[in-house]
Amino acid sequence: MLFDSYMKHVIIDTDPGVDDALALMLAISSPELAVEALTTVSGNVSLEKTSRNALQILEYMGSDDIPVSAGADRPLIRKQRDASEFHGKTGLGEAILPEPTLRLSARSAVQTIAESAQKLGKELTLVALGPLTNIATAIIVRPSIVDQISGLVIMGGAYNITPYGMGNANAVAEFNVWHDPEAAKIVFDSGIPITAVGLDVTTDPKNRLTPERYREIQKTGSRKARLVCDLCGGSIRRYSRFSLHDPLAVAAVVDTELVETERHRVDVETKGELTLGMTVVDRRNHRKEEAPANVDICVAVDSERFLEMFMERIVCG
Repeated sequence: MLFDSYMKHVIIDTDPGVDDALALMLAISSPELAVEALTTVSGNVSLEKTSRNALQILEYMGSDDIPVSAGADRPLIRKQRDASEFHGKTGLGEAILPEPTLRLSARSAVQTIAESAQKLGKELTLVALGPLTNIATAIIVRPSIVDQISGLVIMGGAYNITPYGMGNANAVAEFNVWHDPEAAKIVFDSGIPITAVGLDVTTDPKNRLTPERYREIQKTGSRKARLVCDLCGGSIRRYSRFSLHDPLAVAAVVDTELVETERHRVDVETKGELTLGMTVVDRRNHRKEEAPANVDICVAVDSERFLEMFMERIVCG
């Protein structure tokens, strides 16, 4: 099922991570996307692990030609924190993959982003699936990126626009933004065109992997299906659900008509004791000229179409 008549060039900035791994599988399996590079960042697990995991997934998928550039090993000004209690010690759940034979690129993540922006211009879309440390650093080092590229799609934020827009790192903040709120603030304030796929849609039960669908994947028995089960099985057993955060962000790049968005002004809380990392949406009409909208926030998803894409390309493809 092809959705767009032209191929989109993307760099995926990622911190694999179980759902990141699924998102990478989806991106590689989508002919609409030309994955120019992966850039890795610390987040779900350490930079060493996210980089190794990215290489392992590429080898598993037979995509040896996609370079991987390592980026930030910690937030801009804060201590490194991770989510290994959810993603497992390696970051890939219960999946055990061979040590990669692929090696990291000699170029840093920021070099890769900046040079690709210069080369591809409006043909390039950045897709950020982890904390925004690399993207913020690239903007600081090369501000022209903001106007050069087509845009930035992020998996991040809890916007409280839908009933599901609550936090997962604290009561109001999503993990990727919370992990490096200063970086997120730089990115949100930069003027770069942003589409945000946040918890408002990724935690909607209609967009989640259910135990029933998980059993369907198990029955498929394909090579990819076995990896999906190893990645997600622990979470399905513990929580009876698995939110497809990062795959949904990639799917929104593959098929822009898959999601419905609302444009709002969003600011990032960097000082709050209880609200650190909150993505604050300003809906006040009288503020629109003073503080113009800066983010297209996903508020609804064609769930059936998304899950069909997930099954067709990740599990069965």
